[in-house]
Amino acid sequence: MRRPILLLLLAVSVATVAVACGGGGDTTGGGSSAQLDDSTPVAPGGSVLGGASPAEKRSPTITVGTAADLRNAMTAIQADLEQTCGTKITFVFGSSGQLKTQIEAGADFGLYLSADSQYPADLARAGKVVPNGLASYGVGRIVLATRAGLEPVTNLNQLARADIGRIAIANPDHAPYGRAAKQALESAGVYALIQSKLVLGENIRQATDYVEKGDADAAIVALALVIRGSPAAYTLIDASIHQPIEQGGAVIKGTGAELSGRCILQYILDPRGQEALKRFGFEPVQR
Repeated sequence: MRRPILLLLLAVSVATVAVACGGGGDTTGGGSSAQLDDSTPVAPGGSVLGGASPAEKRSPTITVGTAADLRNAMTAIQADLEQTCGTKITFVFGSSGQLKTQIEAGADFGLYLSADSQYPADLARAGKVVPNGLASYGVGRIVLATRAGLEPVTNLNQLARADIGRIAIANPDHAPYGRAAKQALESAGVYALIQSKLVLGENIRQATDYVEKGDADAAIVALALVIRGSPAAYTLIDASIHQPIEQGGAVIKGTGAELSGRCILQYILDPRGQEALKRFGFEPVQR
């Protein structure tokens, strides 16, 4: 049976229990988790499987708070994730900022996959992330999408066209893709011209729905949500005119599913997961 990450997690679990049972449960020596900085992200190509405390557990089920841009990618790999990590996954998709707020309020998410690596880092600084449980896993891209039946909009200046009415973006107050969209519009010098046309989605999936269903004429959305089978025509937006959309994950402390969360995040960091993200337009994190 092909469960390499699960087997490694079992080994980690046994090792941490062994440490707790010997020497009075002292975990401060020999490169233990006590020496890890919870707010330091794992470098690209690294591992989040080490540094687990004796209190961390595996769970047959886990709820993952997941940025809406990951809906298609996570759905595509969910079965393999569940088999590899030995857990049933429930994804709760939403805007990254709103998911962060829910975690701060006590939501039972064993893992948080954000479209902004800053949000998991904030949670780590607040003491809500396990040691060595923070990692950046990919960089998202935004595209300019046009509803079916309309001449495609191929650059941001064309959003001022008379035949372009409603323009959808995610709410920049709590959605990283909405923030990037606003930055791109400002960089192109068209934000003030088209601001009255904007309709804000609660998250990037809702903004995508608006243009795909014809409720908006154009939209700035995640490449990951339109790259495979969308009815909307789209053009990639130059990444240099907005801040990079570096996405990050965090294994949440005290949920009873910490080892399962580590396994899922490691899968995404490993070659299989990175290849899956690449198919949906994500780019690797560069350091």
